[in-house]
Order: sequence, then C-alpha cells, then structure tokens
Amino acid sequence: MQRHGALEGPQEGAFFANPCFTQIHPTCIPQAGDYQSKLTLMSESLRNDGGSGSRRRGGLRQAGQPDPEEDRDYYLERKYPSFGNLAPRDISSRAAKEQCDEGRGVGPGGRGVYLDFRDSIARFGEHVIRERYGNLFEMYERITDENGYKTPMRIYPAPTTRWRPLGRLQPDEQPPGLFVLARRTSPSTGRTGWAPAP
Repeated sequence: MQRHGALEGPQEGAFFANPCFTQIHPTCIPQAGDYQSKLTLMSESLRNDGGSGSRRRGGLRQAGQPDPEEDRDYYLERKYPSFGNLAPRDISSRAAKEQCDEGRGVGPGGRGVYLDFRDSIARFGEHVIRERYGNLFEMYERITDENGYKTPMRIYPAPTTRWRPLGRLQPDEQPPGLFVLARRTSPSTGRTGWAPAP
C-alpha cells in the first residue's frame, strides 16, 4: 500500500527530521527604490574577498558616500575573529540584520551593511577581482548605479530559497516492514525520479 511517508510514517514509529528549511543569504542587494521589487541575490563567494562593515554610530549617509574608515565597524571580524567574513551564512546574516536593527545600517533606509573590496583590490589588484567577480559587480552597478570597485557595496540578508517539504524519514531507523522511497533529482541532468532510500 502506498502512503505519504512524511505524514504517515511517524505514526508507525518512523523518525522524521527537518520538516522545513529556509535559506537566508547574507549577500543580497538591498532594495533601493521602486524600480527594484525585491532583494536581488548575489553570490556568497563575494565574502571571500570583501570585508563586511557597518557604521560605528547611528545615522544615515547618502548612497555612494561611504563612511570614513574610522567610522566603520568590521563587526564580523570583531565578533568572530576566528572566522571573520567567512563566518557561516546564518551567523553572517543574523549579524548584518542586528547591525541594521541597532541603527548602524547604511544606504537608503539604513537596510544594508558594507561589503568592502578595498583591501583585496590593494592586495591582488583590481584585474584579479574583476576576473573573479566581474559579472557580479556589473549586476550590482546596473541595479544601484554604484561602482563596487570604488565604493563599498551594500548588502542585506534575505530569505531567498524555501524548500518545502524538505522533511524526510530517517531510513536507518525505521520500524520493521516500513520501506521508504525517496524522490531524487540528478544534479547533472536535472531529471527527477524515484529511488529507494539508502
């Protein structure tokens, strides 16, 4: 008899885990005007070379006019010195939102933090940063009309992907006689099919 395992399996004693998962990405372009209907996701790879910062004191500054260095707080490096800008996605997102909620955000409405590439450009040269992230810088400039090579980018965390249901039965801890079939998608072909769970 075929039944929906995620709903009925636990009633038979199966263990169930992870019923929903929402990804929060720390590197979205904040909404800057009516022309932008939502936050735009950029690649998290930008955090490899960009330093996340906010202002030390509250108050808004006009877009394209970054705060002077002495007024910046590189909060991820301060709060998580072992990881800095490579802190996990959820920690980085939460920390950026805290900066904005506490009045230290940047850009229109204070809903953004800096992602500054100045140190990486000085260390590697602008040509290397262009090779690594050129398409992302172009997208950022198209949306914000700001040059991320010359002024720090502004980013803000946003929920970008909701996986429902991501819940699954734990195949190694099933009651006798319960068999689980799992839906799988091939990363190489994109085809979806059914396969017995391991």
